[in-house]
Amino acid sequence: MVTEMVIFTKLSIQNFKRFSGRHEIRFTSGEGRLTIIGAENGLGKTTLMEAFHIALYGKKGFQKLYPKTDYHTWMANAFSVEADDSGKLNFSLEMEASNIGRVRISRTYWTTEGIGDSDREEFVVLIDGRPIQRDAGQSLLQHSNNWIQDFIPQAAMRKFLVDGERLSEMDPRKIDSEIVSGIDDVTGIGLLHRLTRHLNNARKDTLSIMSPGAGESNILQLSSRRKSIKDELNDTQRRLNEAESIQSSLNDEILALQREIENIGNDDGSTNGELRVNYSVRQSELTSSRKEIQNLLEGPTPFIVARIPSDLEEWSFSEALAELQTRRDRTNHLDFLNLVVKTSGVQESTASRLIATGEQILDSPKHGRRYNPLTKLNLELLEQLKHRFVELGLASADSSVSRSMDLALARLRAFNTAEANLRHASQGEGISAKAAELRELARSLGATQAEIESLRGSLRALGAEWDHLEQRFYEIRQGEDPDSLLNKRLTRIDRLEKLNELVLNEVREKFSKPLEASFAEGFELLSRKSDRIEEIRINPNDYSLFLKMKGFDGNWLDRDLSATEKQHVGLALVYALRRASSEWSLPLPVIIDTPTSRMDLEHKSWSVTKFYPLLSNQVIVLATSDDLAGGLYQELSDSGILANELLIQEVSDNSVSISKTDLGDFFRL
Repeated sequence: MVTEMVIFTKLSIQNFKRFSGRHEIRFTSGEGRLTIIGAENGLGKTTLMEAFHIALYGKKGFQKLYPKTDYHTWMANAFSVEADDSGKLNFSLEMEASNIGRVRISRTYWTTEGIGDSDREEFVVLIDGRPIQRDAGQSLLQHSNNWIQDFIPQAAMRKFLVDGERLSEMDPRKIDSEIVSGIDDVTGIGLLHRLTRHLNNARKDTLSIMSPGAGESNILQLSSRRKSIKDELNDTQRRLNEAESIQSSLNDEILALQREIENIGNDDGSTNGELRVNYSVRQSELTSSRKEIQNLLEGPTPFIVARIPSDLEEWSFSEALAELQTRRDRTNHLDFLNLVVKTSGVQESTASRLIATGEQILDSPKHGRRYNPLTKLNLELLEQLKHRFVELGLASADSSVSRSMDLALARLRAFNTAEANLRHASQGEGISAKAAELRELARSLGATQAEIESLRGSLRALGAEWDHLEQRFYEIRQGEDPDSLLNKRLTRIDRLEKLNELVLNEVREKFSKPLEASFAEGFELLSRKSDRIEEIRINPNDYSLFLKMKGFDGNWLDRDLSATEKQHVGLALVYALRRASSEWSLPLPVIIDTPTSRMDLEHKSWSVTKFYPLLSNQVIVLATSDDLAGGLYQELSDSGILANELLIQEVSDNSVSISKTDLGDFFRL
């Protein structure tokens, strides 16, 4: 049985930068899985990576590489100085896909004057020599771009177009949204995301039909805000999880440091022992006050600073509330009067007089009423203010906040005194440095705790806004018969959204386990430190990494990793994605530029001989002469895994050529 996979067979480039004229680059000519393209710096390795991105994804691929650069200006500047007279750049990529056949994609960019930017690009997809069928109403360019995006999702493929230099700059603790999106596409979750977007659009369209009086723009705004709130809720929860993890690590470090301080000088007599105990007590008291103040900052303190009175009647609150309730009642009474008059059958002139009289009665001035600025708010906001006032205990908050602040200041002074006494009594024992370190950790912990409380406050606010929007949508639905087709459609959309979310979470959870196993396998192939790994965890929600190493408390990735260590972690993640994704999608080729950047010779040998040959069913390496020097190329050549060897050479100041050759001389054997 043939394993399903994608193999890149040929890349053709025409008039792109120093690749003047047309160049064909074949990746397969033997049984091996590894193609090496040799080139000295500045001769075209980066250009080839750019060609892959643009061939596959055009403007979208370019924007991921250079988000702040204009596509059309860049493409015009990329037109070869020594180009042929065709007036175009062309990027063609041919591949064998075991599930559908031979695929050829061809993207052409015309540089001829007089053509509008929107008409400069053409993109064609052929399967076994025949163009793909286009949907009605879609342009060929749009349809072809959609097809390749579904076949090889951009976010997924970008994970396998690897810049070795950039791997050493990554933060392995944090997986950015683009990588998360790529992993999602690898597992098929990208399809679930697209289904979510489709359901959102269906909900929006249905609500617009149900409430024509609300206005289409209003429905669009409500639907857009609903999606934004959901995204913000997910992002805020993710940030809260990260902050809580950092808080846990800081607490562990503080406890460990406190134990060190307590153990220093245990044989120096009872005086130092008493000082250390006093120091620990004061530290604990200060931590307790810090937590209390953070809660106050998230609770009543902002209202006190804003000078909210301890008695709302100083603002004539009850009077303002009664005024707004009267306005609401007036609207309800007028609606009722209009309904009665409309259904009574009286003449139009009589109906007008009745309504006018009703309005006059309802609008008659109330004696003694004063203007109150609170009546500028709506009734719902005023009632929320009253509820929050009671919930936070603002009637007595001023004095309680003052007492807490005074106690915290007293505890801070006591801690500073205890620290100074212990430092003085323990000079020469290293306690001074430990105490300074502990103070910095405490400050970091305080900042993290403040961030946590802020994020929790944001979650509460977003949750309240979400509930309010859901209530608005509920009110719109109440205007329709519960058994109407539109309400039934919304009910189905609700159920599909919940089902979609359940499937998404289950797929991520299932994928995280093989991802952990594959990461461990890849890291073992790369690093001599792999035998020290005690635990690997990958968060299924954001794919963030946790590595437990022997002799290191907490997440090993929290330490200041070297460039080589960061590169190993990044490559192990690429390996894990490639290996673990085979169950969920077509295995994709991996293309790596400068594969052993910043590695010493021993790490290079380990990576080149043990890791890269197993990285994927097809690996394309863009290497400088230094990357595979020192006998590394010979080891690969002797192993029989090489599929093809190509060399980029300079032809002139503005032009290069690429040809098949034995790369032994290039790597200075």
